[in-house]
Amino acid sequence: MDGVVEVFGEGFPVVVWGASGDRDFVRNVVSELSRGYRAFVGENAEYEEVLGWSKVLPVVFDVFGSFPIVLEYPVLGGPERIDVIVVGRRRALVIEGKYWSDDVRRVNHFVLVGGEKRIDPCYQLENYVSKLRYLHSASRRFEFDGAVFFDGAMYRDGCKIMLNRESLSLWLDWLDEPGDRDSVSEIVNGRFEISKELIRFISENKEALLKGAVDTLLGGGYGLTEEQLVVVGDVMDSLEAGEDKAFIVKGVSGSGKTLVALTLFFEALSMGYKTLLTYRNNRLLNTIRKSLGDISVALGRRRERLSGLIRFYSMGPQGRYRGVAEKNFPIDKYGFLDLVIYDEAQRMTYENINVSMRRSKVKVYFYDDDQVLIGDESGVRESFIEAASTNKVPYKEYTFSSPRRIPASYLISVNELLEGRGFNPGGFDFRVYDDIQEMLKRLGELRDRGHRVALVAAFTETPGRKKAKTPDNLRIGYPLCMRYNTKEGKCLKYSDLDIYKGLDIEIYWLMDEKNEYPQYWMGKLDPLKYCASVYGAQGFEAEYVGVIWGRDLIWRDGWRVNPNPITDNIGNAVSLASLARKDPKQALKLLKNRYLILLTRGTKGVYVFFEDKDTGEFIKSLLRG
Repeated sequence: MDGVVEVFGEGFPVVVWGASGDRDFVRNVVSELSRGYRAFVGENAEYEEVLGWSKVLPVVFDVFGSFPIVLEYPVLGGPERIDVIVVGRRRALVIEGKYWSDDVRRVNHFVLVGGEKRIDPCYQLENYVSKLRYLHSASRRFEFDGAVFFDGAMYRDGCKIMLNRESLSLWLDWLDEPGDRDSVSEIVNGRFEISKELIRFISENKEALLKGAVDTLLGGGYGLTEEQLVVVGDVMDSLEAGEDKAFIVKGVSGSGKTLVALTLFFEALSMGYKTLLTYRNNRLLNTIRKSLGDISVALGRRRERLSGLIRFYSMGPQGRYRGVAEKNFPIDKYGFLDLVIYDEAQRMTYENINVSMRRSKVKVYFYDDDQVLIGDESGVRESFIEAASTNKVPYKEYTFSSPRRIPASYLISVNELLEGRGFNPGGFDFRVYDDIQEMLKRLGELRDRGHRVALVAAFTETPGRKKAKTPDNLRIGYPLCMRYNTKEGKCLKYSDLDIYKGLDIEIYWLMDEKNEYPQYWMGKLDPLKYCASVYGAQGFEAEYVGVIWGRDLIWRDGWRVNPNPITDNIGNAVSLASLARKDPKQALKLLKNRYLILLTRGTKGVYVFFEDKDTGEFIKSLLRG
């Protein structure tokens, strides 16, 4: 096929067959890319973007015209796109093209172009190639490599840089035969699949991370996006300058907040800064601690176990208010800190935020106000800004706008579902099961094939109990006990949910945050014998997740709160169980936040079983429509 241009998806990617460097042909392709940009991004491409296409593509087309060429290929469904992929039969070449007429100077993982900071194209290239090698479904067929092509600037770095047509032509022998339509389809219709969980990667690479987190993560397919790398660079610059500053980072579900938090933690420690990484979620905290083992690092003049630098920012009265962002934190043990990182910071109270402003020179808050779980949690933009202003702390804001581990279109659709505006999961593997045994069977098959699977459930029907498999700790089975008397050894109140009656199923709540949770999310427990509540799911992920949608959030010509089955009393007066009865409007918002979390834990698929039949029928009608 000569001179054929095909558009896939919503504007991007674009595939060119039989390309040539002819001026008119290039102009037509650039016009198509401009239209694709408007459709994909929602605005017109900037002049510099169009100029780059106009300068780089004629050379690429002249050299690789006999090969199918994929342009502007989206990475993980987000805003980042691979400039060029030249497709052979078994090999594919990634080209990061740049047209910069100004002098280029490298500064860490950025370059200065005419005084303006840009991400280093060599970092960009390795990030894309690593993601294709380790995370893309086409890696089972293709060998991927890459090069940076510069037109208009002289630049030297550690990667393969091509400065002219002749050097680019050297890749023709490596590519060998041109690919066909099946070859292109493997890439264009393939998917990025995050198969190696971040926690496991950290556990296996902790020593290397302490020598340089950004580069270690890059080599494993966990390279940062430009917006993520900017945050890391700015925080490290602030540390080097000895500034008192707050960095406030808002990110949607799955946008890589925890990845950046961990990157900062390792990177700062590797540079000798006194650093703590903090959480409220004891399940996530203990899982990260477990993954770090017994390795120790220098903290000031003494050595400290790395896992000991992962702390709670809030412990409440049961922990005598000794969290990092609380009044009784043992300052004498750590001294004044260089950096404290607050992950899942939406769960901070205003008092936590206010105290945290005085705990270290540099403080970084990662939050998503759509993941607030309890009534007293105040980690929203207004609270961070008010506390910074009150404490006279300069601050800077950032936004991670797109998810990295799930398709952006799926996240948007889940939000639309929870607002009652429709639901279309697109190509994401979303399924509704009428029979829980069938869902468990499917998850079991995936588990047996080596996939990471997990079960999560609404905090309803039973309250759970630590260190005991008593009737009130059974979540999926029959009967379900809502209130149990341990002294008398009998249930005082049973749930009226009887859909599991007669089924040979017993699935218990995960309750031991120090042992069971770390083992569960690191793949060391049978994932179908336990299930996690939202508190144990927030911050975690698996490839395929089964969701038990409870009778708390039900559809009755609109979303409604049903307080009767809710057993979540965490927070006492501001708990979901309490708010569901005295403030249904706030409870509804909290429930929507919870289901947003539960429905976005799977990176490849989410399977749902509804305990309320009418709600399940409503969701199925949306899928059919």
